[in-house]
Amino acid sequence: KGKKKKKGGGAGGAGPSQEPEEGTEAPSEADAAEAAKKAEEARLLLLLETLTEERMRLGITPESQAAASAEVAEAARLGAAADEAEEDAEAE
Repeated sequence: KGKKKKKGGGAGGAGPSQEPEEGTEAPSEADAAEAAKKAEEARLLLLLETLTEERMRLGITPESQAAASAEVAEAARLGAAADEAEEDAEAE
C-alpha cells in the first residue's frame, strides 16, 4: 500500500495567508473617497433617469414647464403687490 497524501489544511500549509502582507494596507482614504464619488454619481444618474421617465409619463415638456413657471411667477408677483397694497392701506 502507498502513502496517502495530505489534502490541505493544518498550520504551515502553503496556501495564501489570511493576514495582509507587510507593505499592504487597507484601502486608503483617497480610494474610499473615489468609491463614494462613484456611488454618488451612480445614484444621481439613476435619479435623473427616474425623473426623465416620470416627466415623460406625466407629459411634462420644457414648454409646459416654462408656462407653469410663468404662471407661478405671476401669481407670486400679484400676491406681493396685494400684500404691499394692504400694508399701505393699514398705514393710512
